[in-house]
Amino acid sequence: MENQKKPRDFEQFRLRVRPKRRGRVIAQTPLSERSYSHWGSMMNSPVQKDFTLDEILQIIRSGDLEQYRQLSKYYYRTNGEYRNNIDYLASLPLYDHIVIPQFNGNGSKAQILKSFTTACEFVEHMDLPNILNHITKEWLITGIYNGILRVAGEEVVIQDLPLEYCRTRFKDFNNLNILEFNIMYFSTFSDDEAREEALATFPEEVQKAWREYENKRSTKVLDYWVMIPASIGGACFTFTTDATPLLLSSIPALKQLDDAVKREEKRDDNELYKLLIQRMPIDNKGELVFELEEVAEIHASVAEMLQDVDTVDVLTTFGETKLESLQDTSSASQSNDRIEKYKSNAFNALGRSSLLFNAEGSSSLAYSIKKDEALMISFLNVYETWIKYQINAKFARTGLKFDFEILPTTVFNRSDLQQIYFRGAQYGYSKMLAGVSMGVKQIDQLNLMELENDYLQMSAKMVPLQSSYTTSGTAVANEEKSNNSGEKTIERLPGDNLNNKGGRPELPDEQKSEKTQANIAAMG
Repeated sequence: MENQKKPRDFEQFRLRVRPKRRGRVIAQTPLSERSYSHWGSMMNSPVQKDFTLDEILQIIRSGDLEQYRQLSKYYYRTNGEYRNNIDYLASLPLYDHIVIPQFNGNGSKAQILKSFTTACEFVEHMDLPNILNHITKEWLITGIYNGILRVAGEEVVIQDLPLEYCRTRFKDFNNLNILEFNIMYFSTFSDDEAREEALATFPEEVQKAWREYENKRSTKVLDYWVMIPASIGGACFTFTTDATPLLLSSIPALKQLDDAVKREEKRDDNELYKLLIQRMPIDNKGELVFELEEVAEIHASVAEMLQDVDTVDVLTTFGETKLESLQDTSSASQSNDRIEKYKSNAFNALGRSSLLFNAEGSSSLAYSIKKDEALMISFLNVYETWIKYQINAKFARTGLKFDFEILPTTVFNRSDLQQIYFRGAQYGYSKMLAGVSMGVKQIDQLNLMELENDYLQMSAKMVPLQSSYTTSGTAVANEEKSNNSGEKTIERLPGDNLNNKGGRPELPDEQKSEKTQANIAAMG
């Protein structure tokens, strides 16, 4: 009894991990509802047992949003194809963005520039590439995203809200969903200090409603729901009123694929097993040559000899000896065909090509990517509307308002869009769009241009090579005048360019047909 370990003193552990506040307020936002536990997050929520195909179909038919989300979360955690497709869609846009001031001439240049710079800094503090990737992923998994915009000085963050305590029933006149939050969420905290921490992260309207409920001095709180519109930071992103997860209907096909793989694994195991059939001889009269006791000894001896071989079983009968396989090896090709059929059905249900994750060709891959890019633009449009409202609510004034745009750049089309924006800049369109398409933030462009031009005078030190785009009209006219005055000119022929191979320019690899790629590979 003396060697028995003493029980852990969790109260002391709790005191150690509790943050000490020495007169300093730390701006923070919770990662989940478990963030307020002073015990720390020991593990994720456990995953329930696997769903059967009938259960999946029943859930999809039920219309129960909570079951939809649980099923989608389960498959995101346990199914590689489902998770890869969601991560792929969320990471497909690069979330390059630009703030565009719109003014009618009122106000000084300095005032407009100051408001524009402040708006750009506000957007950059939101860290849109990271936060929008996270929001898109949650939106794809659950069919909806609920959050609150929080501002602490210059810092900006969007705080996630628990789905089960959120709903939306209305839109405002800016076409933004009005978020509603159930204040009974705060009754789930057993620790008063943790409740106060959580309450402090919500707008004053929510805090006031909870105080009224807590003090029982108001009869206005009837259903415990408080509206958090976009004007006080509410963010509710969803397409439809039922908020069905986007890829939910593909789960039955993924389940069939999983079941098919398990069946094929069992068939593969059976191909390894052998059955040794030894037949005991009989004489011409049909009598046994060996006694039954001798047959039993022979069977036991052979079984003992093969006891270390797990893939061979012994069967003793009467006649000659033969070794048989439990699974016909000729069914291997049929097994692969069946797997491919279920795999094709699963990716058809997901709505994208399996070539994205296992490249075998390129003819259909480009069209599949364009389809996915078009799908994600609808998500970007929703984000644009909400962020544009937040910018104008904070920085617009008389004679000045702002537009906000997320460029349709993706990991696949970035180089193509860069060429489009560069060509536009060469013809006098926005240079800032060209910079943003390269991944250079708008505020960084402004700072770099001021540093290079005003402080380092790099525009005077680094003179680009003369071309039709960098040569002024005066220089071109002077050159033509010089040529007409009798100077010898040199006419360059197409053959003078040693790099010119003639013919049509070569297509990018993703635009080449499978036959062309096969021919190139055959040529080495």
